Amino acid sequence: MDTQTEPQQHGAHSERRHHPHLRAIYPDACRHIEHLFHHRQDWAGSPIDYLAQRLIHEAYPQLGSSDVRALVGAIERVHQARTKAKIAH
Repeated sequence: MDTQTEPQQHGAHSERRHHPHLRAIYPDACRHIEHLFHHRQDWAGSPIDYLAQRLIHEAYPQLGSSDVRALVGAIERVHQARTKAKIAH
């Protein structure tokens, strides 16, 4: 019987990320919407985030709304970080 009171770690590199199902589709989802973030302007009066969420939902109808938002948010954050890195160089 294990009587340890400290939390056990699963190896030195315990997985800290969540949503493995979203990580699996991230590269393909990125290809679907990354172009929307290049110019950062509304398209036909709709915010880019809304359009990105619609495109992701259409491409992956099995995802719930919170998963769609999480995926779009991650793609947008990576795009912003890459843009800042390009500007810095």
